[in-house]
Amino acid sequence: MATRLVSNIKTPASISLFHASSRASEIFENANASLFEQRALNPKGEQASKILLVDFYAEWCRPCKLLSPALKKVASQPDVVGGRQVDLLTLDVDQHNQIASQFKVSAMPTVLAMKEGKVIDGFVGMLPEAKLIEFVKNLA
Repeated sequence: MATRLVSNIKTPASISLFHASSRASEIFENANASLFEQRALNPKGEQASKILLVDFYAEWCRPCKLLSPALKKVASQPDVVGGRQVDLLTLDVDQHNQIASQFKVSAMPTVLAMKEGKVIDGFVGMLPEAKLIEFVKNLA
């Protein structure tokens, strides 16, 4: 989290004013193909340097439903993963089978970590929350 001192304000010597600013993580549930292309394949600006977890899931997939809350937790609570901020995008493979095929998704859940439009890591199957946290902490 970036912290910068607010200047040009008269305060007593014993008080320091700080302003904390950081870009909140974003969660894109059940994204469409256009949003996937924009955020995962062609990210711009700050988005390009930020890790994006892409969760390929299916409505009928029980492990997907079990993994979903943990994915949302690591995306919405950076303190859980050592301060690392990640975005999350979920994509239904039954609605977007061409994209799933492009990324060779053959089992669900499949989670890919992407940065600057490229896959940097990933896993297939259900992970316990502690292992998911470890996975995110170890991303480059």
